[in-house]
Amino acid sequence: MTQVDGERRLRFDAPLERSLVHRHAADEVFVTDHVALDDGRFAVAARLPSAHRYFHDDPVPSAYVDPMLLLECSRQAGTLVAHRHLGVPSDTAFLIAEWSIALDGEPAHPQPGTGSDELTMVIEVRDPKRRGESLLGATLVTELYLAGRRAASSTVVAGYPSRAGYESFRTRRRSSVAPLSDTMPPRLGGTPADGRRAGRTLEENVVLSTVRRAGGRTVADLDVPVAHPVFYDHPLDHVPATALLEAARQAALSAIAPEPVEEADGMTGPWRVSALSARFGRFVELDSPTEVSARVELDGHSRSVRVLFEQDGATACDCEVTVLQPSAAPVSAAPAGVL
Repeated sequence: MTQVDGERRLRFDAPLERSLVHRHAADEVFVTDHVALDDGRFAVAARLPSAHRYFHDDPVPSAYVDPMLLLECSRQAGTLVAHRHLGVPSDTAFLIAEWSIALDGEPAHPQPGTGSDELTMVIEVRDPKRRGESLLGATLVTELYLAGRRAASSTVVAGYPSRAGYESFRTRRRSSVAPLSDTMPPRLGGTPADGRRAGRTLEENVVLSTVRRAGGRTVADLDVPVAHPVFYDHPLDHVPATALLEAARQAALSAIAPEPVEEADGMTGPWRVSALSARFGRFVELDSPTEVSARVELDGHSRSVRVLFEQDGATACDCEVTVLQPSAAPVSAAPAGVL
């Protein structure tokens, strides 16, 4: 358990009710407790899984915390706070306009049984937009602490429309009812991206296909398997933000490391993603092809890669991915004094 700012101690021993974080599978729930702090912030506890077919699918097993795992924990924490502390009804749709995460150094993967798998997230709600008593949207800024050391920070700009309002909006924008993911073909049918270049070892976790080079860019087709237990834990009528950020991560790694990184000059392992940020301009539809393009915009030890998602002639999502050169060993985050 972890004590937060003199308040009651957070528990890490059992996951919370899955509906609070919009999950259907109980083993995909990582948050374990929550508390409101005196200054209007909120603290949420989570326990990182010791094994997971997606979040632990890494070319260097057990070396680093996957930023996508921390991003998912922050998503669950923000969803929990919205429902339990901000008055957002359970049947509300959650829409994401912007989302980012930045790691502090390269935090080592926690070891089970040592307490290093205990994640505490402190959430500050900024710029709340209300209509009467209803919260329409807000910016959630989350600081993530792994075993008492800051590991990352995340920011999400979210909207909370009613379910009826969401469905009406979706139908008007499409001029038709959007299909659900469980009615779509499992895959597009293209050649899956090389997982070694995209930073995954299992083909089920590769979300790009038909990779090619064009005009200084790495281009691929978005191909998220609709049966994926994380991205489509339950049927959706669009490609979720988490899948798009994973696709951006894979596109960036493919763009800068077209061949597996070899040991050289004291460096081991693959390139590491240290930050992701995305702006979502429109829904990425399930029934229309999406092109993913990655271009390296800043070269050096820390490389910046811009990733665009184009669908039906328009940019649906614009991402920036920061990638670091391989290092000899994981780097622990600096101690922080707030927990």
